[in-house]
Amino acid sequence: MACEEFPNNFDVVVLGTGLTETIAAAAFSRIGLKVLHLDRNDYYGGAYSNFNLDGIEDWRKANETRNRDCNEDEEIPDKVKDLLQNGETVISLNRDNKTAFNIQARFHVRERTTEEQAKADLKFNTFKFPSLNEPNPTSDISQEEEEKKEDAEQSESPSTDSGVSSCTEKLNERLSLTTTSDNTAEVCEIKDFSQPEPPKSYCEDSHAAQVENPPKRSEWTVGDIKDDWRRYCLDISPKILYCCGDLVDLLIQSDVARYCEFRSVSRVLTVLNNLLLQVPCSRADVFSSKAVSLIEKRLMMKFLQFAIDYESSPQEYQNYLDKPFIEFLKSKKLTPNIQHYIQHAIAMVTDSELTQVGLTKTKKFIQSLGRYGNTAFLFPLYGTGELPQAFSRLSAVFGGIYCLATTATHLIADSDRKCCGIITSKGQRISCRYVIAECSYLPPSLVLKLNKRMLSRAVYITDNSLLPTGDSELSLLHYVSPKDSEKPVTVLELPSSACVCPKNTFIIHLTTISNHNDPSEDFNDVRETLFANEVSVQNEATVKPKILWSIYFNQEDNSKVKLTEDAVTNVLVASGGGDPGVDLDWCVAEAKVIFHTVCPTEEFLPKPPNPEDIILVDDAEASTSQGTSEYQVKNEEEISEIQETVSTDSVQEAV
Repeated sequence: MACEEFPNNFDVVVLGTGLTETIAAAAFSRIGLKVLHLDRNDYYGGAYSNFNLDGIEDWRKANETRNRDCNEDEEIPDKVKDLLQNGETVISLNRDNKTAFNIQARFHVRERTTEEQAKADLKFNTFKFPSLNEPNPTSDISQEEEEKKEDAEQSESPSTDSGVSSCTEKLNERLSLTTTSDNTAEVCEIKDFSQPEPPKSYCEDSHAAQVENPPKRSEWTVGDIKDDWRRYCLDISPKILYCCGDLVDLLIQSDVARYCEFRSVSRVLTVLNNLLLQVPCSRADVFSSKAVSLIEKRLMMKFLQFAIDYESSPQEYQNYLDKPFIEFLKSKKLTPNIQHYIQHAIAMVTDSELTQVGLTKTKKFIQSLGRYGNTAFLFPLYGTGELPQAFSRLSAVFGGIYCLATTATHLIADSDRKCCGIITSKGQRISCRYVIAECSYLPPSLVLKLNKRMLSRAVYITDNSLLPTGDSELSLLHYVSPKDSEKPVTVLELPSSACVCPKNTFIIHLTTISNHNDPSEDFNDVRETLFANEVSVQNEATVKPKILWSIYFNQEDNSKVKLTEDAVTNVLVASGGGDPGVDLDWCVAEAKVIFHTVCPTEEFLPKPPNPEDIILVDDAEASTSQGTSEYQVKNEEEISEIQETVSTDSVQEAV
C-alpha cells in the first residue's frame, strides 16, 4: 500500500516487525483494533530476520553504513511543524539503526578457475536455454530438474496450511495430527481435513529426494556455493522452540501454526571427556545408551522423575536455593557423567547458575520431551525468520495494514505529554491512541537498556555434520569451553532437510556472550575442537566438517528494556532481541504485557473463528479508512447512532 493511501486514524501504530511486535499486532487486530504496522527495513523480522546468501551480504554492507544512534538535537523541519496543532510538540525518532557490529564474512574455499567457470556457464546456459531447432535427448530430464529448481527458489515461505503436529494426541475436533517422516527427517504439521489437501511443497519433495544423496564434492569452490545462493536461509538470531513452551502453545491456540512448518530437533549433543556424544534424552534412549552404566541409568531416571515435580518436594532442595545448581546435583550423589548431562545438555546452565533456575529449566525440558519428537525442541522450517511473518499474516487477515521501508520520523505529544500520533517518513500525520515501538526506534533518552553486554554470533556453511550418521540430523549442542565455563557456546546444526541450505551442506549457528571486539576470537576453542583447521583441510586428513563460508558479528543484548521517566505516555516499548537463550518464550510474555496494558479485559489471541462462520461484507458496508474501529464502539452514544441506521433485529442478531 502506498503511504498516501493510509487512513489518518488508527488505534495502534506498531514500529518494527520483530517477534514481540508482530505477536502484539496480531493480538490487537484479532479483537478489532485498527493497526498500522511499519518497518524502516524492506524485510520482515528485525533482529529475527533471515536472508539468503546474497541478502546477508547486502545486510552486512547496510550495517557498515548505518548510524548507531539518532541525533535527538536535530532541528525540526518546517514541514513537520506545519502538521502540528496548538500545544503539540514532537520527538525525533531513530530513522536508521546499526543492528550488528564488527561483521566479518569470507569464503574458505578457492575461486573457480577460468576453465571451471566456462564449464559452469555452459552448463547453466544449456540448462536454462535449450535449443529450439535441434532435438535434445535430455530435454525431459532437464525440464524436470528445472521445475524442481524453480520450486525450490520460490519456496521462500512455508505452506500456509501446515503447522505443528503430534503423533500421539489431538489438539481439537477440527485438527487431526499427523507426522510425516522418512529416513532423513521428521517434519511436523497439522492437517485440517475439513479443507482440501494442499499441494505438496518443495520441502516435502526435497525430503524424499534426499534418501539417495548424490556423491559429495571432492573439492568446493566459491562458485559452487554461489550457484545455490537462493537456497540458503541464514538466521540473524537462530532460535528453537520448547515443545511445551509458551510460543508453541500460542501458535496452536491462535491457529498461527497453519502458517508454518516445523521439524523436531532430532538429537542433543555434548562434549564429554573430549568426545562428541549424543545425549540420551528419552526413557528409551537412556536405557539403550552405552555411554552410561546401568547404575548411572537408574540414578539419572530417578533424578528426572524428581525434577518433573520438584515443587512438591521442597525439602529436597530448599537448602540449596541460594547455591549453584551443580552443588545440588552433587548432593544427589550423581556421577560426574550424569551431572554433566543434566547441567550442560538438559538444563543448559553454567556453574554459577542457582539451583532454582536449574530445576526450572530441567523441568521444562522434561515436560517437552516426546511431545513432537525424540527431543524437547522444534525448529521452524526455513528459519526463525518465518515466525514474525506468520503472526504478521494473522494480523493482516483481521485488517492490519503493513508497509515496509516506511517508518515514523517523529512522535507527536499533546500538552499533557501524551502521545497522540506520528509523522511518517513520507510526511503524513497519523493520529493514534497508542504507539508500540521496538527499542531501537526510540531515542536513547526514552529507553533504558537493562543488559549491558554484547553477543557474538557466527554462521558457518560446512560440507559435513558435526557427528555424521546415516540420517540427516538436526542437532543442538551446549558447548562448554574449558577456558571459560561461564560463557558457553550454543551450537545449532541445520541440515538441508530444515530447508535452509542445499543438499550435502549444513548450516551451523554459534552464539555466545562476547569477550572481544573481534567476534571470531570468541569461537576459537569451539572451532578448533569441532571443525577441520586449514592444515588438515589441505592434507585431507580429517573427518571433521570443513568450513566453506563464515560470517561473524556482534549484537547488543536488547532483550530487557524499559522506558525512562522522560518518556511520553501511551508509548510502549518492545525489546530488540539479543537474548543468548535458545528459545523465544520471553517474547510471548512481553507481548502479553503490552497487549493487556492497552486492553486489560480482552482475551489474548483467542482461536480464530471457523472460516465458514465469517460473514464477509463489501467495501460499501465497511471501509478501512472511515469510521471507528470495533474496539472504539463502546459508549452508548455510538451504539445509538448505529441503531438509527441498522434495525433492532439486526443488532440483536449481531450481538
